[in-house]
Amino acid sequence: MNIPSTPKPVSPAFTDKIIVQVQDVLKNKLSWLDYSFGQSQRLVTTKDGKDYFYPGIHLGKGKYLNVLPDQNLGNYSFFMIEDPQNIDFRAHTSNNVRLKYSLVFWFNLNKVFPSVTDRNTEALKAQILKIMTRQLFLTWGRVDVRQIYELADNIYKGFSLKEIDSQFLMQPYGGFRFEGEMIFTEDC
Repeated sequence: MNIPSTPKPVSPAFTDKIIVQVQDVLKNKLSWLDYSFGQSQRLVTTKDGKDYFYPGIHLGKGKYLNVLPDQNLGNYSFFMIEDPQNIDFRAHTSNNVRLKYSLVFWFNLNKVFPSVTDRNTEALKAQILKIMTRQLFLTWGRVDVRQIYELADNIYKGFSLKEIDSQFLMQPYGGFRFEGEMIFTEDC
């Protein structure tokens, strides 16, 4: 399957107008990032009569990509948008919208730092945080970072991890979930 490095909706609206900007910044500033995916959906598949939930990226024409840890996919990021999306309603004018988001990264440290033998996840965390807090100049909307998660159950909260090899965050692999708030004014 031919996957674009930053797959985006043709006509982004609402939260996607922020997400596509962040996708571009991440892809441009993180040379090790193979894919900067947009918003994922919580999808389900059934195996042996049991439901497994996974984050899926819509690639168009009804095709989805499972973005649970996958060494064949390379280094990547994707967004999760949480319910609810809060509206500060103001009659006959634009409304302010606030929502919680998560930005998940999964990576192979051998590909990020080929000559380094240490598990240097803190350097990656600092690099991503710097971009998200000091280098993310958006033309529409704002993104705040409030927390960073590193435990597998927190990174992939709401998804079925039993389907995955339990070693997916051991050297050379790693992951983070950056969580915060997106804020924007609705277009009139």
